[in-house]
Amino acid sequence: MVKSIQFRVIDFADDGYHWLVECTLNNADYWLVVDTGATRTVIDQSVLGDVEVRNHPQGLVIGFGSQTNSIDTATLSSVWIGEIEFINFEVAVADLSNLIELYSQLANVKLAGILGCDFLMRNATSISIHRKRIFLKPVKGENE
Repeated sequence: MVKSIQFRVIDFADDGYHWLVECTLNNADYWLVVDTGATRTVIDQSVLGDVEVRNHPQGLVIGFGSQTNSIDTATLSSVWIGEIEFINFEVAVADLSNLIELYSQLANVKLAGILGCDFLMRNATSISIHRKRIFLKPVKGENE
């Protein structure tokens, strides 16, 4: 059976469309913005709980406007995205408080971060905009 993650489309009128997926981190429910242009999946430092955060000196994030910054990273033991659990989920860590506040005001959602292209390249086979689904690669060892 093909697994997929459903996303929600938010229409910000003047700013275009944004895709959101539900996630559960540390037994709390959040949303992630699906960003195909984001190099890494980024989680706000305030939702990590007791997870160890490490500086990643070779890791770089190139932001909008071509700013390059070193990043902190963390490995989350378990993250649920949609109805699917991901184990040992590597993320970049940053202060996303401005983004969280924006989505809270404009879309009335509790945002945890950004689901980036690293996740999509590793896990997705295709995205159906019409069906609002991200289809996932089969997991080795599971019956299809």
